[in-house]
Amino acid sequence: MKEIKDGTLKVGGNKLKVWFGKKLENIAKTISEWGSNMITTNKPIVVTNPSAKLVNPFTLLINFTVDNTHKYQIILQGNYKEKYKQSEDGIPDIEENDLLMIISESQNIWFKKEI
Repeated sequence: MKEIKDGTLKVGGNKLKVWFGKKLENIAKTISEWGSNMITTNKPIVVTNPSAKLVNPFTLLINFTVDNTHKYQIILQGNYKEKYKQSEDGIPDIEENDLLMIISESQNIWFKKEI
């Protein structure tokens, strides 16, 4: 196919294949967006550096990091009198795995710390 228009020569090509290629390209972009969205929404959250402090005999404060960048905390109200008496400087003797379990079970009350 040859076409001369306004001082320009177009040689070769296939309009149907160009149209079909553009359609495939649009479909691929849509699928890629769906894939990126799926990856983002289903990627696991990484929780690290849990630490706990008893503010008083009735309040437990748990701090932790999410995805190595965001700082979060949980404030739990309860009767922690025994742990408070046994603690040094308000730092209770709670194992890291127990803290991570508490964090996991309390995801609906995570509070993002603004720094």
